[in-house]
Amino acid sequence: MALLSLIREAAREGAERAIEAIKLGTAGSVVGKGKGGDYSLQGDVASEEAIINYLRQHMGGLRVISEEAGELSYGESPTYTFIIDPIDGSRNYKRGLPFFAISIGVVEGETLDDLIAGVVYAPLLNMEFTAVRGQGAWLNGKPIRVTSQDDLANALVFVGATPKAVFLPQVYALMLTLRGGVVRSLGSASLELSFVASGGVDAYIDQWGTMRVIDVAAAILIAREAGAWVKVRGSLNERGAVSLKEKLAVIAASTEKLGKQLEAVYREALNMDFTEMFYAS
Repeated sequence: MALLSLIREAAREGAERAIEAIKLGTAGSVVGKGKGGDYSLQGDVASEEAIINYLRQHMGGLRVISEEAGELSYGESPTYTFIIDPIDGSRNYKRGLPFFAISIGVVEGETLDDLIAGVVYAPLLNMEFTAVRGQGAWLNGKPIRVTSQDDLANALVFVGATPKAVFLPQVYALMLTLRGGVVRSLGSASLELSFVASGGVDAYIDQWGTMRVIDVAAAILIAREAGAWVKVRGSLNERGAVSLKEKLAVIAASTEKLGKQLEAVYREALNMDFTEMFYAS
């Protein structure tokens, strides 16, 4: 089975189990703590089990990096690593919001530069983003492309607003707004990056160094294949190590010019006198 077809079907298996948990009223039940460090929801665990089981049934050997199960290997000397987030946007999922997705990226190597296929599937939005390295990116089977926006003024930007980054995302979002940008946040990094790819927004930024590879691996490839300027910086490897311990900073923009402007504002935010800034605003 071709890799893209394989992960598309695996994502759908996971989505089916996640939706089943919603119908049973058990989706938001906490059942433990995953290897990724966050509390595990019943829906997360059910989705992950379905995805891994499907992949094992169709692959002779594979390596898995996933939010709940951690890092696992099946068979001898597996060629591919499957980077899985069974539900990206768990808080949305738990609260009944449709902004969550099943994310599966495939890597043949040890960094995110080695991504070769990816799927981000949002079942309640009926949106399936896919990509194959060197072949392009698609939304529900139709080719997608980034916008041509190259100026921060009037650019629509998703800002990752994880609580792990304390108040820096909020300060940064305010600074973008003061410069004419329009800021949004969905609470699902894979979807936010994928919307850059489809032209729904012009950029995505999460520079706080708290992002995990499982959250964004598939979407990084989707954005790149749709023509986005993508910059990744890892704590273990500059290009982003294929490891659950890796912490990333990510920028994706429709053009390099816009991406550089977003970087410049970030550097300014790091050196900002916050009292003075809030007084001025």
